[in-house]
Amino acid sequence: MEVKLSLSDKFAILRDIFHTLFPDLCLGCTKEPKAQKAAFCINCLHNMPYTDHFTNKENDVTKHFKGRISLFHGAALLGFREGSIVKNMLHSFKYKKRKEIGEILGEIAGKKFMESSIFIIPDMIIPVPVHPKKVKTRGYNQSAVFGLAIGKVIGVKLRDDIIIKEKWSESQTGKSRTARVKNVNEVFVLKQPELVFGKHILLVDDVVTTGATLEACCLKLKEGNVGKISVLSIAAAK
Repeated sequence: MEVKLSLSDKFAILRDIFHTLFPDLCLGCTKEPKAQKAAFCINCLHNMPYTDHFTNKENDVTKHFKGRISLFHGAALLGFREGSIVKNMLHSFKYKKRKEIGEILGEIAGKKFMESSIFIIPDMIIPVPVHPKKVKTRGYNQSAVFGLAIGKVIGVKLRDDIIIKEKWSESQTGKSRTARVKNVNEVFVLKQPELVFGKHILLVDDVVTTGATLEACCLKLKEGNVGKISVLSIAAAK
């Protein structure tokens, strides 16, 4: 049976072939070639929504934890909104095995961290954990990839064996913030709590929306009598 393809389907196939033959495309829009010695095209370089969080103590990340968790500081590298290049990058990073996106953004975040007058070097970096089944499907924990790249820049070791996710969590859709925190808190386990006792921990995640998952991780660290907690993510919603 002959299968007739629509014009949009033909364009999609041609685009996929082009990306295979010419993989050196912008990591943001995935349409234009990268600028020289850069990961993004000229347009994305000029329009990348970097935040002011590395110089501003009151921001879209810290406000999620105000009155709930005492953070040393919190920041996101990029602002997040629907339909943006940031959403496209995060989707490719998480679901299309574009690991290099997390590595490059982690390197950029690490450099901004070092330039910040607010952040101080932590004792260790801990990524928000994902269930082993997801790691097997994706090939990596996206938060760990981001955190490892940051660690290489700031000279701090990443530990992905301190907070682990032992159970598959329920969907967060429709839940209140309190219910979201309770839901994820019940599936996270703090291993070797003595290693975080009195330490300054940098928690890393891919995107902050309600902050419930990061809050649950902070609560786990507090079980180990952590000294200070800082938070850094790739992106954050307003």
